[in-house]
Amino acid sequence: MGLQNVLNIEPGSILWTIITFLIIVWVIAKFGWKPILSGLKAREDSIRSDLDTAKAEREKASAVLAEYQTALTGIKKEAAEIVQRAQESAAQIVEEAREQSREQSRKEIERAKAEIERETEAAKTALRAQVADLTAQAAAKLIGSVVDLKQHEKLIMDALREER
Repeated sequence: MGLQNVLNIEPGSILWTIITFLIIVWVIAKFGWKPILSGLKAREDSIRSDLDTAKAEREKASAVLAEYQTALTGIKKEAAEIVQRAQESAAQIVEEAREQSREQSRKEIERAKAEIERETEAAKTALRAQVADLTAQAAAKLIGSVVDLKQHEKLIMDALREER
């Protein structure tokens, strides 16, 4: 019953609906159109301003990024140079240590050789003295008389020196 009333088309109702619609359109056009247009224009200007600001900020960010990348490249280059200098310094220190070690080894060897030479000479001298002493004692026993040992030693040492 109620549904049938809604679906029924009455010509008077159509006429009044059209008149009401036209009046609303005229009222809106007369009083509401300019504020709506100005509101849309303000919104458009706001959006355009925001886009311009975003574009400017993006350009600033790009400039800052480029500056950062340039600085980063410089820092990487500087770090590489520092590492290179450190490696060169380490290699130089190692080489100096090796050279000092070689020099110290050479000096130790020379000192040991000199020590060996001295000890050899001392042993030879001691051996000569002992041989001279033994020879003098043996000669004294062979001769059967006591000869001055000091004089014998001197004679034998002189003979040994002449043999050299």
